[in-house]
Amino acid sequence: MKQVQNVIQQLTEIRTALMNGEIYQSVPEKVLAVMDGVQYKTRRTHIAIPDDADAALARIAAIDQQIKTDGKAAQISDEALDDLLRHMASPDARVRDKGVFYLFNRLLRQTVLTKEQLLWVKDRLLSDDYLFAHIFEPENDGVFLRSFSAMFLAGVLYANRTFYHVLTEAELVAIEMRVMAYTVIELDSRGYVENKGWAHAMTHIINVWSELNETTELQRADKLLMLVVVMQAYRFSDNALAYGEDSHLTNVIINLMKKNRLYIDYFLIVLQEWQQAMLTIAPEENVAFWNRWYNRNRFLQSLLVQPELPEKIADYLRKISDLF
Repeated sequence: MKQVQNVIQQLTEIRTALMNGEIYQSVPEKVLAVMDGVQYKTRRTHIAIPDDADAALARIAAIDQQIKTDGKAAQISDEALDDLLRHMASPDARVRDKGVFYLFNRLLRQTVLTKEQLLWVKDRLLSDDYLFAHIFEPENDGVFLRSFSAMFLAGVLYANRTFYHVLTEAELVAIEMRVMAYTVIELDSRGYVENKGWAHAMTHIINVWSELNETTELQRADKLLMLVVVMQAYRFSDNALAYGEDSHLTNVIINLMKKNRLYIDYFLIVLQEWQQAMLTIAPEENVAFWNRWYNRNRFLQSLLVQPELPEKIADYLRKISDLF
């Protein structure tokens, strides 16, 4: 997709400038400009959704049982793995949430995938047809495939860090850039979808970002940029992030700030920029405005109750606490 590549190119330019010391405090503003430049469509197109729920559940159960039986000798064929990933697109929570998700985690925990299969899965999840499926269209069921692609990428990163150790620095940077592009573009941040289960794109974005923070190959500038991208996506979500996203985001930021004082200082810059923007806006009579308002309140309140919150951040939040 040309527009995805344009977003990646813009983020790459910001990353390069940040690494070269050419920009620092202006990164939130520049990321927001990238977000504002995305052009969305007004019409939906047909979404190819698997319609074999019962058969898929039977196949998943059979694979799961075989893995339990075979133990360390367990294997999965490329065809079965492909079928599993395709069913991430299912709007049936039994298949997606309780079937594919749990089986994929078992495959990773037991290192059933070969190294070649892990790399193949990584490439499939990052592809336009998965991570960016129908992303420029109005709210649609494509969110399940997109969101779970991000979630599974977090699993791949964890498995690589813990067991496989096959991803190169260049591959990790490529994952970073495409996940950041997804975060910038994704507008559908619904949590639980009636009759269809969890979409949870924001939660899954935070999951994969958390894993990228744990990589030693990525530089501090990478992690600063990812912090800004995730924070801007959270800040400008039109949906109510009321399904634990606030505490999840808080925990990941706390863990990041433990790694180096630089992250504390930069997170303060992000908070200050957000606060300055809040002082200049007037209330609007629409759902999106009030969702954003209370998303912020929940997040800042979640930060304040964290026992490991750096004092520098806590002091600032106490100073502005009458405004949230």
